[in-house]
Amino acid sequence: MSGPEGLAVHLVEQAGAGAPQVVLVHGLGSAASTWSLVVPHLAAEHRLALVDLPGHGESPPVDDVDEMSPRALGRRLHRLARRLAREGGRPVHLVGHSLGGWACLEAAADDGEATGREGAEPAVATVTALTPAGLWTAPRRRPPLLPTGQQFARWAARLPVDVTASAWGRALAFGATSAAPRRLPPEVARTAVAAVAAAAGYAAADAGIAAGLFERAGQVRVPVAVVAGRRDRVVPPSHLLRACAPAHARWLEWEACGHVPAWDRPADVAALVREQVALAGDGG
Repeated sequence: MSGPEGLAVHLVEQAGAGAPQVVLVHGLGSAASTWSLVVPHLAAEHRLALVDLPGHGESPPVDDVDEMSPRALGRRLHRLARRLAREGGRPVHLVGHSLGGWACLEAAADDGEATGREGAEPAVATVTALTPAGLWTAPRRRPPLLPTGQQFARWAARLPVDVTASAWGRALAFGATSAAPRRLPPEVARTAVAAVAAAAGYAAADAGIAAGLFERAGQVRVPVAVVAGRRDRVVPPSHLLRACAPAHARWLEWEACGHVPAWDRPADVAALVREQVALAGDGG
């Protein structure tokens, strides 16, 4: 499904029409497939909308690089949330990873401003931000001699062998993003590498992350949960600052968890989403 937001949205509607709706938003260079290990835990009781951000997955890229900033992506997500809330008759639950987590916080801030200013019905019920980008006082700079994730993915794609088929290959490819890369299912790893290699919006989104920080915590009115991975090498706990999150946010630091909780602890991600849904009184 695609809509006026310029986002490809993959619907999983195994649950009934009255079930709570959860919107899942991937991180930099990824796609809706990021959530493949989480979906089976949520699909029976929740209507799921898996988003591809612009220039990622099946969403077309945008011409204006400014439209790839986290705040601009948040505006797109807020428009999607308003449409889904209008169609479903209730606010939606936003779940985002890394860049997606930042964009979800921006969407919630937009929603808080809109409902406070216009008296409109809220479109966002909760936010679950998994190892989100943006919760820093200054952007974290990448060491200049290291290749980007996309350069590595494109190099791997040109090799005559599938590096993700072996445990050592997965350790090499995902050592920075997973706490247990050798245990990643080969298909999950293969799909992740392909998504990063093909993401036309990667460079613009990466630049948007590097250029700013989340500055609108005070506008977020809904329940928020933030997860930090104690073994996250991309956004380590020392760089992910609680003071930059909404003051009322629940702050969780997970052991045995790298930058992608949806890979390292998918059942716990699903359990947290269910807690958030219950916290909002959205029992279906």
